Amino acid sequence: MIGWSLAGLSVLFGFFTFWTFRRTVDLVAFRKTRKRLLAHLLEFRLFYDDPALIWRAQKAIVRENLHLLDLLARPALILTLPTVWLLMQLETVYAYSPLEVGKPAVINAQITGELTSADASAMLLVPPEISLETPAVRSVTDRQISWRIRPLRPVCGSLRLQIRGAEIGKTICAGTRRLFLVRRRVQSLIAFLLRPEEARLPRGDVAWLQVDYPETDLTMAGLALPWIAWFVLLWSASAVVFARWFRVAL
Repeated sequence: MIGWSLAGLSVLFGFFTFWTFRRTVDLVAFRKTRKRLLAHLLEFRLFYDDPALIWRAQKAIVRENLHLLDLLARPALILTLPTVWLLMQLETVYAYSPLEVGKPAVINAQITGELTSADASAMLLVPPEISLETPAVRSVTDRQISWRIRPLRPVCGSLRLQIRGAEIGKTICAGTRRLFLVRRRVQSLIAFLLRPEEARLPRGDVAWLQVDYPETDLTMAGLALPWIAWFVLLWSASAVVFARWFRVAL
């Protein structure tokens, strides 16, 4: 079911791409430029024994390619920001799977300043369905604190980190999932705006808290591929189909 939801979103974004292209590109100029480019490419076969004509064709191809890029610059600029933002949101839905029951996983906390000996007493509180297998392990070089956990039963709950007099939470899922699987809860405003599915961390000494969800492929029609491959394939194909459906010749 989750695969078909990605297919639907890909088709919708394909239509948005087609609509943007149709509204912002001079299609007449685009067709003429494309035809001139193909004509200059054919010159390589027709005049392969004439260096002067080949050199002229090469310069013409560069010129026509630059013109083509100029025609496509406007829709590319319009589509870039929404595309990047959408891909980051889709990653939390399709890129990861919940922690596997019975298999170990790692929780990491990134500290903003230098680690001290007192940080060894940092505590991680986990749901009863999850076993905490190690105390806090510090990496002074990376300024990180890590714990190893092992899910015992399916759960979607919250873990709590107690450090330097503060307590922060992070959602965690094992064996079952919520719609969004957010690996990292962050304090940075920019990182939060890119992935706003989980509340921003309060100001303090923890830059981010991360659950090491495993990456997964998405299976549709019996074929397993990374979700981004499915998205790009269906997005591109649907944009072409819409162009033919609305009889927009390119």
